Amino acid sequence: MIGLEVAVTIFDLFCLLISCIQMGLYIYYKNWVYNNCLALIFCIHALQSMFIGNFKNGFMLLALLFFYDIFFVFGTDVMLTVAKGIDAPIKLQFPKDYSGEKPQYSILGLGDIVIPGIFVSLCLRFDFLKALDTNKLENLIEKNNNPMKYLVETALNCEKSYFKAVNVGYLLAMICTIVVMLVFDHG
Repeated sequence: MIGLEVAVTIFDLFCLLISCIQMGLYIYYKNWVYNNCLALIFCIHALQSMFIGNFKNGFMLLALLFFYDIFFVFGTDVMLTVAKGIDAPIKLQFPKDYSGEKPQYSILGLGDIVIPGIFVSLCLRFDFLKALDTNKLENLIEKNNNPMKYLVETALNCEKSYFKAVNVGYLLAMICTIVVMLVFDHG
């Protein structure tokens, strides 16, 4: 038998308690607010843990996602039927109106947030690496002069031009998506 050691802190138990309460509220009330809270937590976790490697992979992934969305989301009702049929926090839901017994929701899949978000984080990493002086970093490591201070200062003070540009593009793409959803009453 394999011995497994797990270190659990009071903070871990506190977080477990909060997550159990959140899940209980989600299961009991089936409210769109709880659904969106959990979905955003999944998005944040995915953005922290995923990395696509380079711009070619990111561009190809975004281009394929664009055509995938055109066909499966706007061309057919396949993805919309699947997303509406699954009662799990895999989508963000926004009420269209509150007048009926069962409100209608506009939905946005988490893939439409996470995949472009991974590309945005790639651009931020690239801006940081562009500003990094490797010679200075090597000297700090050799002299044991706390290289973390240099890394943090570089991360905070680098230009971030790619990051800003891709955020503007992402904002415009989200606005276009919302306009298309409202004009064609789809999603």
